[in-house]
Amino acid sequence: MSDVKQSLQEKLEKLEKGLFLMSVDRVRALSVHETVELIEELRAVVAAAKSDADKL
Repeated sequence: MSDVKQSLQEKLEKLEKGLFLMSVDRVRALSVHETVELIEELRAVVAAAKSDADKL
């Protein structure tokens, strides 16, 4: 797999994990502070994924 595709795969896995952490499937809800931090982290992941997609 190319480096760009591998990088995109890793970013998608981070997004999947982050969405799980905010889902109703979690045993413990995140605090508002934790949720805001996670959202900002996921926004950065999306920006990086878009950058990788432009390289394809």
